Amino acid sequence: MERTAIVIGGTRRVGRWVSEALCIQGAEVHGIYRSDEAAALSCREGLGSAGYKLDVHQADATDPKELGEVIESIAVKAGRLDVLVNCAGAAAMGPIMKTSPDDLEAIWRGNMLIVHNAVTAAVPYLRPSQGRIINFLSVGADTLRAFRQVPVYAAAKAMLASYSRSLARELAPSQVTVNCLALGISELQAENVPVTEPESLPTGRAVNQEDVAAAIWYLTGPASAQVTGTVINLSGGWAL
Repeated sequence: MERTAIVIGGTRRVGRWVSEALCIQGAEVHGIYRSDEAAALSCREGLGSAGYKLDVHQADATDPKELGEVIESIAVKAGRLDVLVNCAGAAAMGPIMKTSPDDLEAIWRGNMLIVHNAVTAAVPYLRPSQGRIINFLSVGADTLRAFRQVPVYAAAKAMLASYSRSLARELAPSQVTVNCLALGISELQAENVPVTEPESLPTGRAVNQEDVAAAIWYLTGPASAQVTGTVINLSGGWAL
């Protein structure tokens, strides 16, 4: 039976890579976007021209009711839900002491609240299928190290790493796995984060679409049924 996958932030940048990987895997894929309709339609058309089908849905993931209704509609119509991938995230640079309460809340909402809203809406449908949840981090977020240029963003991702581990423990009896992908320097141009030259990495190159696809295929495939509460670092040895 064809699996159903939902990708939050699944029509731009890394989210688009994830959507394509799941399409290639043979899933019925639904990409949820917040406001960039042009990018969503471009993603759908691009995958369509390659022979794949992507359904796109607009929803504000910070609104639990709005997002919940979209996720419920997808799962009920498909008759199942097997995969939830949370790719969306708000980045920001600047020191902690110059971060306003409003900016801090925006980073939390854009990295933590959207994941929680998606998880709480999706889990009732993931339990029957023993589904998979994948949350995207940034490299180093799970190490609790200090970050000079993106400290608040890193703190939000560190919170997400801890949340994901606890969620993995909570959902383990239902055989629903929860894992994280910590993305390092990729071939996509950075948005609101420091630029690091790929040549400075131990592997000497940036993470590409094939690297992301391989990780997605593993974490959503049968070989990873006993892998949960982990962080896979796609970073080219960034922390070595």
